[in-house]
This record gives sequence, structure tokens and C-alpha cells, in this order.
Amino acid sequence: MTLPKRGEVVLLLFSILFFLGFTEAVLRLTGLGAPRPTGYAPVDTKRKGMAPTNSLGYRDLAHAIPKPPGIRRLVSLGDSFAWGASIEFDDTYAQRVGRALNRRRTGETWEVIQLSLPGMNTVEQASQLVEEGLAYGPDVVVLGFVLNDSEDENAAEERRARDWVEEKRERKSKVRKFLNHSLLYRLVTGRVYATLENRRRTAAYRSQFAPDYPGWVASQKALKLMGSVCRERGIPLVVMIFPLFGQPLDASYPFAEIHARVAHAAGEAGARVVDLLPLYRGLRWEVLVVDGVDDEHPNEIGHRIAAGALLRALDDVLPGASAPSPAPAAASPSPRTPAP
Repeated sequence: MTLPKRGEVVLLLFSILFFLGFTEAVLRLTGLGAPRPTGYAPVDTKRKGMAPTNSLGYRDLAHAIPKPPGIRRLVSLGDSFAWGASIEFDDTYAQRVGRALNRRRTGETWEVIQLSLPGMNTVEQASQLVEEGLAYGPDVVVLGFVLNDSEDENAAEERRARDWVEEKRERKSKVRKFLNHSLLYRLVTGRVYATLENRRRTAAYRSQFAPDYPGWVASQKALKLMGSVCRERGIPLVVMIFPLFGQPLDASYPFAEIHARVAHAAGEAGARVVDLLPLYRGLRWEVLVVDGVDDEHPNEIGHRIAAGALLRALDDVLPGASAPSPAPAAASPSPRTPAP
């Protein structure tokens, strides 16, 4: 067996470099490697005057305690999904529902008490309801449940530490900084990273709903506590389950069984359950999130669909007649669709 001649090696290297350079040029000229636009431009919610922040630190207006006569209230609990990460305050599903209740329920004046905060889990939300939420005299309580709400606190700390180390390593790598100038490099490494990360995340979320997982055990107890305190006071409890965006919202969505477990636990606790997955089925997840894989929180369209589903549930649990809810946008949600 003879070794290749030096000229052949040089020619091979030149061919590889030419192919890579040609591919890079094609990607830049055609825009194939550029991020696809999503259904909502990210909003800087920390900008001064961008959103109300009350004296308690919530993304909300100030509300009187005790509740004034003639006022009805919806207390909204949840994490960054309910809080409305990277979208306008008025576009969140809670604010949309509040406006719709005031329009549709004749003779009633409704206020939405927004107690959602990014990073909260079900255990914290149950304590929050008991310690703060009940003081507002709610007529209905709504919990926005996201699948990471059952994450054990120790596991969450480990994940944040791991992410911090990875980000620090990424910032220090001069080679990666240089290679990141290449659109082809970013495209290939992004696809590889997304595939590996998606597998890791799928396995992690499934493990978080194992029967003996501490976070899920605690989350079920918290749901029962919420149901108990609401039932004792005659307050309807609605639990709205969000899917994890960034996944195909079709038959291959990997967490449908987890949705069923959460729905069963919430139903056993006495809640009216709204699983949003069927409403998002068949839609492109890219048009339902704020900024592609960089921000997978639901955007204005995602919140609008959630608001419509929540309104229909409130028709079932609130006493008194109201106007019928509009049919949900099923196939192709558009920013021009009439909103709640």
C-alpha cells in the first residue's frame, strides 16, 4: 500500500476548503442559514415604562385589600409563562381574560391579580395562594402549569450551575469566537447541539414525573392543597397546562403522557383542567414562541389561544350567564385574529 503523494493531499485539502467556502457563500447569499422570523418580536420588558410593577414586585397594578364591594377578582398564579416573558403586559393571557370578562359579563367589574413570577414552581405557588392570594378575595383562581414546575429544587440548582459553567467556557473559548463568524459553522453546530440538548431535555422531563421523583410528589401535594383551600371557600380553581414549545406539536410530541398525569392530579385535587396541547396541535411551534430556540416562551399568538381556552373554562365554573366564547383559532393563527 503506497502513501498518497503530497500533491494529492494538497488537492484534497484544497477541494475541502473550496467546498466549505462555496457552501458558506451560498448560505449567506440565499439566507438559508439565517434564523426564521417568528410570530412576535421580543420585547424588552425591563425597559422603563414598559410594564407596570407594583410595590410588591409583581408585574401588575396595585390592588386594594380587602376587596372593595362590587368587585370580582381572578388571581393568576404561574411562572414566566403566566408572567409573560418578552411580551407586552396587555398581551398576556391573564390580562386578555380580564378584559374579556369585563366585556362579556354584564353588570360585573373584574380585576386580575397577577401573582406570577419567573422561576416559581407548584409548591411555591401553593404557599403563595395561602399567604397572599386569598387576601385579595378571589372569585376564581387560575394556575398556569408548565412541565418544569415539578422540578426538584436541588435539581434546579444543579442545572443552573451546569448552564453557568457552560456559558463561561463558551465565552472564554477564542477558537469558538473565531469560528462563530462562519454561518456554516453556526448552522451545523447549532443543529448538533439542538439534537443532543433535545434528547437530554426529553429524558430529564420524563424523569421529573416518575412516581417517586421528589419534585413531582411535592407538586401533587401542592395541587391538593390548592384544591382544598379553594374548595373550602367555594372558589373555583382552574389549572391550565402548557406544552413545552420547541417540540413538534404533532403526534411526535414527547410529553403527551405527562400532560395526562398532570391533568389527572389536578382533577383529583378538584380543579377544572384545561390542557392546551390539543389547541396547539398541528401548529408550527416557531410561530407560537417569542424568538425561536432563543426564547421558547409563548408569544402574543400563544397567549391569545390560551386566553380563549381559559374563557371557555370560566364559562363552566363561574355562576351566571355570559356571552358564548368565540371558537378557537385552530389551523393558522394570525396576529389579525380578533383577540379576547
